[in-house]
Amino acid sequence: MDELEGMRAIDEILQNVEDELARARVAGWVAAKYSGALPGRAGSVAAVRVAAPPGSADRVDEIPGIAKLSQDGEILLTVRDLKARNTNDAAIRLVHVLIWAAQKLTGSASVSSRRIVTPLLQRYRCYDGNTRHAVASDRGIVRDGDELSLDFHAEQRAEQFVSEILDASVEGQWRPGGSRRRSPRLRAASDAGAR
Repeated sequence: MDELEGMRAIDEILQNVEDELARARVAGWVAAKYSGALPGRAGSVAAVRVAAPPGSADRVDEIPGIAKLSQDGEILLTVRDLKARNTNDAAIRLVHVLIWAAQKLTGSASVSSRRIVTPLLQRYRCYDGNTRHAVASDRGIVRDGDELSLDFHAEQRAEQFVSEILDASVEGQWRPGGSRRRSPRLRAASDAGAR
């Protein structure tokens, strides 16, 4: 089978998966499984361990390309590219995807802000005053004491984020710990001041 035939076969199979989110998960699984063989796409999975209570017996153990559940009942985030535009966008996406994944993998509708969310944001290098404000200001993230959950609209937004993360044709602009791009105007002012 040549490359084009392989692409047609995968496309035909994915068209037969009726649920759009399930189709995105299958496509993400294919991309994650074979990404090491693709030039320029190799790299380790950015896994983040966050404690989560064990869920029901009928739960799934993995959402390919997003997260998986360890034998200890901990969530391992396996997101490589959040498809974020900037650090604040990355923080919002991480919180949404984490809570959504916790619900799918463990049945828990909320996660601890202090024990789970903050260490996750720190691990992805997007925890500062700006990101704390962005998360606190997001109307879809519901706070009840230390617990964070998503309202109905935020759950839909989380599913949209998951679909974007699993879409191999989209590449985000933000990377953890990446240098910030200066605007052309700031760069010109800085260069003029250096003369």
